[in-house]
Amino acid sequence: MTLKRVYANQSTVELVIGVLSREGALARMAALVERIHGKKCAPGVVAHVALTLRIFEDRRTEQGILLLRRMLQRNMVFDSIAYSLIVHAHCQAGDLKSACEQRGDMVRRGCRLNSFVYTCLIRVHCREGDVDEAMQLFEEMISIGLKPYDATYSHLTAGCFIKGRMKEGSEYMDKMVHQGFVPDIGTCNDMLEALCDSGEVNKANELLTAVMDKGFVPDQNTYLRLMNGYGKTGYAEGIIKTYHEMEHRGLNLGVDVFSSLIRALCQCGNLKEAEKFLAVLERKLLAPTSEIYDLLISGNCEKGNTKKALWFYDRMMTGKDKLVPSADTFMMLVRRVIKPKFTCSPNC
Repeated sequence: MTLKRVYANQSTVELVIGVLSREGALARMAALVERIHGKKCAPGVVAHVALTLRIFEDRRTEQGILLLRRMLQRNMVFDSIAYSLIVHAHCQAGDLKSACEQRGDMVRRGCRLNSFVYTCLIRVHCREGDVDEAMQLFEEMISIGLKPYDATYSHLTAGCFIKGRMKEGSEYMDKMVHQGFVPDIGTCNDMLEALCDSGEVNKANELLTAVMDKGFVPDQNTYLRLMNGYGKTGYAEGIIKTYHEMEHRGLNLGVDVFSSLIRALCQCGNLKEAEKFLAVLERKLLAPTSEIYDLLISGNCEKGNTKKALWFYDRMMTGKDKLVPSADTFMMLVRRVIKPKFTCSPNC
């Protein structure tokens, strides 16, 4: 409508607000507008910001920017909001140069910079691997009296972890939790994975406990990352405890969960527990996969338990699904079963 110079009336604004309310996005959108402008704004402003952001989400950057400029001409949004959203659009498109130019233009026009603009720039710097610049922007926003929020800390924490800067990432995460913020599920899972990959599974577990105390609700992937971490450190008790916590929370324990569980236990060398959970899987009327049998066969081969490996192989091949082991697993088993009939002397 606005692009065609047909502007929304009160009924249209109320309709958009109603849609936002039904989608559960109204409070979040109003909070975003208040964060940018520094105070609450009329419903019409919130509605137009929501429309613009939807256009940017569809990757129609130029169309969204044109819409903002037209709304500015009609005094439908405040300057600070429009220019902040243009910075956001350029950051979302990965155009850091244009985003920085727009930020400079905001300052020249007398618009007050806000935490949303800084967070957008921090996000794109972290995404491009320039964590040092992101950290400088963070310090700059603090120095001018702006308050970071959950997304600011999330981008910095994830950016540090991705670059292997675990100490700094953990510090930002601690600050985030101390401020009462809770990371989104994707960010938290990425941070847990980074900690587990670096062998700091205890730190990952402490982090999970801290954010859960703040209201974070873990999902299946959260726990699978912990299982993987415990497997790498050889802590079978932690793996089993994680499984029981998943069960207690009523999460969907499908075949993929049991695959991860058995893999982690085999990684620890705890084949007896791995076999027990194969039985649990079958009691739940789930069918073992080739991957699960591969793990148990190769694990027993590595332990020298050839008879047990052959038993799993027989179950695999003669079962209802007639599963086939991977080439690597099969060759490992063959090397264990086939023994040379004679040995050569050093002189033969």
